[in-house]
Amino acid sequence: MKMFGILLLFLIIEVIAGAQETCLCAQGDCEAGWVQYKNACYRRFDSRVSWFAAEAACLASNSHLASIHSNEENDFVYTLMGKPGTLTSEALYWIGAHDTFQEGNFIFTDGSKINENIFDNGQPDNYQNIEHYVGTWRFNNGHIKWNDYGLTGNFLRYVCKYCLRNRLCGTD
Repeated sequence: MKMFGILLLFLIIEVIAGAQETCLCAQGDCEAGWVQYKNACYRRFDSRVSWFAAEAACLASNSHLASIHSNEENDFVYTLMGKPGTLTSEALYWIGAHDTFQEGNFIFTDGSKINENIFDNGQPDNYQNIEHYVGTWRFNNGHIKWNDYGLTGNFLRYVCKYCLRNRLCGTD
């Protein structure tokens, strides 16, 4: 009977941990329609637009295209975007990274720096010297990875982010 109690306790802990990992809960101080993760609020947009139009829409919502500072946050955003099983162009989405100021030096539109390399193998590659804007690309080792894109012909969904109470989003 004692063994059954221990197994039940482990099962309960596993269920709680799994729920915390995948919970997209509207909580805290986020505005209506936004979802909180740690110290920031996120919102998914399914309209397919250019990277600049996505950033402009985020700015109109007092936010920026999402800056992502860890693999855990990257997984959260992927879950928020609906965990697309097949990454077709309809399922890809923009994030706020770009290297328009200096080739290969990617920064986020909120001014923060990339502190976790989540680009896929061989990326970013600045194909034909026109790729400066970051979006998702494909799965690798169970995680969504990034790619650099050009502006021509790339209209993707996007995710916006703003920090709560003037806190830095790249920290806990």
